[in-house]
Amino acid sequence: MDVLTDVCRALRLRGTAYFQAKFRAPWGMTISAHEVANFHVVVQGECVVRTESHTEPLTLRTGDIVVFPHGAEHALADATTSTAPPADQLLSTRRALHSGDLEFGSLDGAPTEIICGHFEIERRVAHPLLDALPQTLLLRAGEGTDAQWVATATRLAVLESGSDRPGASAVVDRIAEALMIQVVRAHADAHAEDGGFLAALGDRTLATALGLIHADPAHAWSVEELARRAATSRSSFATRFKQVLGQSPMQYVTDWRMHGARELLGTRDLSIAQVAQRVGYQSEFAFAKAFKRVFGEPPGMYRRRASG
Repeated sequence: MDVLTDVCRALRLRGTAYFQAKFRAPWGMTISAHEVANFHVVVQGECVVRTESHTEPLTLRTGDIVVFPHGAEHALADATTSTAPPADQLLSTRRALHSGDLEFGSLDGAPTEIICGHFEIERRVAHPLLDALPQTLLLRAGEGTDAQWVATATRLAVLESGSDRPGASAVVDRIAEALMIQVVRAHADAHAEDGGFLAALGDRTLATALGLIHADPAHAWSVEELARRAATSRSSFATRFKQVLGQSPMQYVTDWRMHGARELLGTRDLSIAQVAQRVGYQSEFAFAKAFKRVFGEPPGMYRRRASG
């Protein structure tokens, strides 16, 4: 079971690229805090990024990708001395070139070309993956075990961004989603000792248990069985799981079942009782109680609201 793919699907990761544009020095813009995860890919040139989580500005160069998983406010500019007004203010000065591209800033300053966009992530149910991500994720061009893949994907995104072919926007959005996963992978590789969900994926014992849970969440899992199938003792497994993931194995099982239940409730083909059975509950009452604890509302109310 590919646990990371499973989690990204459950979190409903959706990428959207706003535009590819050229910024000419001097320029700067501040992106306010949002619930979405903003990202920027430097196509050509360089810029600086200022955030509250970094005391010193980050310098981005061609091929670098920066992501703000929690939607933190940040500013981009050509230099540390440039002012950074709200993005809307800068974007109101855009110029459309003969090629159809957009250009911002001065008329003849040094150019920096950037693809900007965001990722929508389901945040109503906190998953340990989100907790494991820092305020800023940075993937330098050429870094990571998949550097060549990232470079190729970035070039393809650039080509499609400037294309008027049918489906070009959808292609760029899907590439953006794939790049997000690569950025997360690279962060996991570089911070394997930091703890959290990403560290768990690199831990043989915990990764085995997570794979079992994700492959069959409706199974009547117990700590004893998970520990036995992960080839470790019950006490060692339970302690390690809580230490790395911040919750007990059975809490994780319950939360993951609720992710699956939410998806099943999106269709009218199954009754609530049938959904409960699909995710491992013989009692509809017990299922409803668990669902409300996780989502803050009963499954019936969630279904009515989700169906509009």
